[in-house]
Amino acid sequence: MKLPMNDTVETGRALGGRYRLIERLGRGGFGEVWRAEDELLHRDVAVKMLTLVGADNDDALRFEREARALAQLDHPNVVAVYDSGTDDGTPYVVMQLLSGPSLAALTSERGPLPLELALDLTRQAAAGLGAAHAAGLIHRDVSPANLILDGETLKLVDFGVVRLATSSTELTAAGTVFATSGYVSPEQAAGRQADARSDIYSLGCVLYALLAGEPPFTAEHPIGVVQQHLNTEPPRIGTRRADIPAALDALVVSMLAKDPSARPAAAQDVERAVASLLAGPEDGADTAPTRVLRVAPAPTSARVWPRWAPAAIALLLIAIGAAVAALVVAGGSDRAKTPTTHPTTATTSTTHQTTTAPTPPPIRTPQQAIAATRTAIAGATNSGRLDSRAADDLNKHLDDIAKSLADGKSKDASHKVGDVLHRLDDLVHKGQLTSASAAEIRGPLNRLAAMLPAAK
Repeated sequence: MKLPMNDTVETGRALGGRYRLIERLGRGGFGEVWRAEDELLHRDVAVKMLTLVGADNDDALRFEREARALAQLDHPNVVAVYDSGTDDGTPYVVMQLLSGPSLAALTSERGPLPLELALDLTRQAAAGLGAAHAAGLIHRDVSPANLILDGETLKLVDFGVVRLATSSTELTAAGTVFATSGYVSPEQAAGRQADARSDIYSLGCVLYALLAGEPPFTAEHPIGVVQQHLNTEPPRIGTRRADIPAALDALVVSMLAKDPSARPAAAQDVERAVASLLAGPEDGADTAPTRVLRVAPAPTSARVWPRWAPAAIALLLIAIGAAVAALVVAGGSDRAKTPTTHPTTATTSTTHQTTTAPTPPPIRTPQQAIAATRTAIAGATNSGRLDSRAADDLNKHLDDIAKSLADGKSKDASHKVGDVLHRLDDLVHKGQLTSASAAEIRGPLNRLAAMLPAAK
């Protein structure tokens, strides 16, 4: 029996007589995600509703069953599920509202991330996946859009296409793949069943994107990306930037193996390997993570998939547009907030310190200058050379500059750039910022000032 659903949800509706809808945060083929107020506990939450046109009772039952399974997960790197129910035939699930940004927004603004920050974010993502896999849940759409920061903590979100590993039923139809093309595993692209190692492949693509600024495979059309996942070996991440240690290069190779059996067996293995890289090698220790990884040998030729693979690819492309994007990210700011690594993972090994950082992109527009300034602020904060509260204050000043530029007030923006430059001097004087880091931040700021009319 079809459920009495439609694809229109109104602001102000109170689901279950408790969760009043305030603002739509995302919309896709499966449903919508809203910011809502829990009128019983007086807090903001995220509410995801199944509004799939033509959905039936079986879809609703699977949606509710998987929501209950997720509610059993209690892990800092998995979004918290508070409640679920049905309102006037519309199933919904109530979740923690996250401040953002997503890793997709972070890399879109900054490009490749500092090495240790990329590793720490990957470690947290692997920890969240390990908890989900231990509970018998396969995510099947691990991508930067579904990894969202809440302060310094990374959360795995959007289990809308999750499968219960112990169940023969799943929310998606048989043979249909709901995943992000740049991060889909070869077996999913070929229409075969996904397991925990499929999530590990997708996480490998995420790690690659954090380090390179883009996933391992790109093309003008999603079908070209999917074909590369099936048949093309990715370029080694060690060829994309100079500060990649051999052990990290080997880790990425193993995670992106076409054959699932050649990948790390569990997300916990990835978590331990990344934590080891963050800690740095011990004296005389082998830096390659061979104790927990089975590293695939360098391929001699591309793997050719069966003739039926294009049909599975077509199904994938039909489904790509249906996935819900940008789950549970709170609105209110267009900029990506500056995350900082945890103190326990901020140690830099001697090997990392002696390598050369990648060349930053040229600055040709005010927006690029602002983005480069944020990157310099993030680098100073992550290395402990800038107080985190001072970093937040500087980023707020950059928000004001960006707003003035958007409003066409270039002279006002120029005044504000001068204020930030003076603020850097104050921070150095107070011992909250080192002179070297201040110089790095001033570089793009001075470029920005040169593009604006002189402040009077």
